[in-house]
Amino acid sequence: MLSTPQWHRNLGGQVPGEGRLGHYRLLELLGRGGMGQVWLAEDTHLEREVALKLLPLELAADEDYRRRFEREARLAARLRGPHVVPIHAFGELDGRLYIDMELVEGSDLGKTLRDRGALPLEQAVDLVTQIAEALDIAHRAGLVHRDVKPSNVLTLPNGFAYLIDFGIARGVGQSTITGTGVAVGTWAYMAPERYSGTEDLRSDVYSLACLLFETLTGVKPFAHLDPVQQMAAHLTTEPPRASAQNPRIPAAMDAVIIRGMAKDPGGRFPSAGALAAAARSAAQSAVPNPSPTRRAAPTAKWDAAAPFPTHGTAYTPPPTRTPQPPRTSSPYNPIPTALTPPPGAMQPQNAMQYRTPPNAGTPQPVMPAAPYAYRQPNIAYPAFTGKPLEQPRIKGWQPVWWTILALLTLLFGILSIATIAITCTEGFGGWGTTIVAWFMFVGPFAMFVWFGVREVRKFRSDRRRWRAGDFRIT
Repeated sequence: MLSTPQWHRNLGGQVPGEGRLGHYRLLELLGRGGMGQVWLAEDTHLEREVALKLLPLELAADEDYRRRFEREARLAARLRGPHVVPIHAFGELDGRLYIDMELVEGSDLGKTLRDRGALPLEQAVDLVTQIAEALDIAHRAGLVHRDVKPSNVLTLPNGFAYLIDFGIARGVGQSTITGTGVAVGTWAYMAPERYSGTEDLRSDVYSLACLLFETLTGVKPFAHLDPVQQMAAHLTTEPPRASAQNPRIPAAMDAVIIRGMAKDPGGRFPSAGALAAAARSAAQSAVPNPSPTRRAAPTAKWDAAAPFPTHGTAYTPPPTRTPQPPRTSSPYNPIPTALTPPPGAMQPQNAMQYRTPPNAGTPQPVMPAAPYAYRQPNIAYPAFTGKPLEQPRIKGWQPVWWTILALLTLLFGILSIATIAITCTEGFGGWGTTIVAWFMFVGPFAMFVWFGVREVRKFRSDRRRWRAGDFRIT
């Protein structure tokens, strides 16, 4: 743990005590940026580790921003989707606005790009597709993320991705500038209209196009160090071509990025999903089968320890995945399907089907054709595939059980006959004694007869199923 002076330097001297903020014990600084810091923290009330985001001090001093923060964070906490990290709590503690998020074990995409450079075309498009899904869920709820960038994307070793930091999202049409003059977001990825204080969901589409450019090239679209130059480039400079940085990028992908980064919001894709669909189509024009496979989305400690997989190594399809045919027309992996909205969600005409994160061994979710609908893919269950039909066998313990059952049935059958005979002749001396005798001898006999009939019926049923060709040994 850091010493007290180090805690105060990291947090502007605003954290009282030995690395504590309210009921949170701060354990490790996971990352920092223009919109605050993210700490690995322990919630001492619930005794669990969380990712605790602390917003800048000047935002807590802005009364108008604080009210909007609470309202929008409450909406963000309701978001549910496979690529959205849940928000546990939010509010103000010791003069700092905070967001309590679930910990996710994953790698910071920004760090991965700095260390490894550009991603292969198929992986970059697949990753953008996943982030677009998270954005579409937020946009349907009326939220603009406002800070889509590589450092807000966590990737798991199997290629599954999360978009984080929904806690600073803003309602569509609201100002993007705080009362203290702070622009919320990261300048290297901000849409031109953001600098004038306006935004809508197409502002996130612009940022997503910037992210797509960076994943394909390893550099930002406008790699100026001076924020003023970055702002001027976003406002006036034509979008760069990824193929100029990476000759393996097809011209069709340049066209996707240029449209996504159009200065006029009306010239951009109408949704994040539409941009992802165009990127996938462009990738298919250069690669025969650009469908990398994502697997499970475990939830654990977020320590940025696992690197993003490289093409041809850790990025391999799961054995139980059924092959997916090439798709060309939808925002993600497009096949028109019936809509299945999330529990408790509204069901507009163009709603997208909600998906839960895949469990281990299940195939990746796929995205639908417009109007957006998520599809549950066919699953090949390993326990019932590729096994021959076999005649049911008698297991080793069954003869022993059947012998014991037969002896017990015989024994209590004799006792039951004797009980009935005594009842009909001499009697047991009273109704109470008679009931006890029947319960002790006739009752077990009936139970063992029932067990025997059940075993016979089960064995015959298995044999009938085998003859009908519907019996498999698992």
